[in-house]
Amino acid sequence: MPTVHIEEAGCRDCGLCVEICPTDVFEEDGPKKLAKVVRQDDCIGCTSCVYLCPSRCLSVTDAKTQRPFHRMESNRALVSRFLQQVPAMEQLGQADYDEALKDTHVRLQALSDALKEIMGRGQRAVGRSAGNLAAAHMPEMYETTELAQLLAGLRRRFAHAFEFDAQLDTDAKSATLTFPACAMHKVVAAQGEPAGSANLCELFHEYFAGLMSAFSGKSYTSATIGTVGQCTVKFQIRS
Repeated sequence: MPTVHIEEAGCRDCGLCVEICPTDVFEEDGPKKLAKVVRQDDCIGCTSCVYLCPSRCLSVTDAKTQRPFHRMESNRALVSRFLQQVPAMEQLGQADYDEALKDTHVRLQALSDALKEIMGRGQRAVGRSAGNLAAAHMPEMYETTELAQLLAGLRRRFAHAFEFDAQLDTDAKSATLTFPACAMHKVVAAQGEPAGSANLCELFHEYFAGLMSAFSGKSYTSATIGTVGQCTVKFQIRS
């Protein structure tokens, strides 16, 4: 049976878990100004509350995570044959990609600046949540939870976009990644911002931490330790 736990010290009483829960597991504790679990047995383990919590103070244990088999390449090919349609991706040309990339640059910069203005340091939680959600689109990454193999898989997955070199620390619980060629560098450089310390870079680092957390089943956080010419970021399990 899924078990829900709230770290009271982290709860900011935003009410998002109360609103999102499909089985009304939560209620707001007015006097304490935080959320509380009132119907534990009704939890279905959807983990919607975990993904939405901006403070990352919610956890659901003993919940079975469903792997997104529908996104595997072989299954997509089967669906394409069944529908007798050419996938939209195969109909795109280079001009389409160039135009989309230019538009994406502007939108990413505007999004990161808006998040920083509205949420301040809270944008880190947004980045981690985005990584957790994006992980469902990378089903091949769920084959292992071992850190070295996860990083090797991420390197293959993000080749030509977020290339990086990884060095595992001796405790095998953390890793230092250096990004000599990162797509985000081009975005922030075009706006005259320093690579590595820009809002968008911080958001991406936490996004990467969210991916690592989703694939490993552990909670990783990021800390930028170098930005001269290239980003150097340490990812470690949250204590």
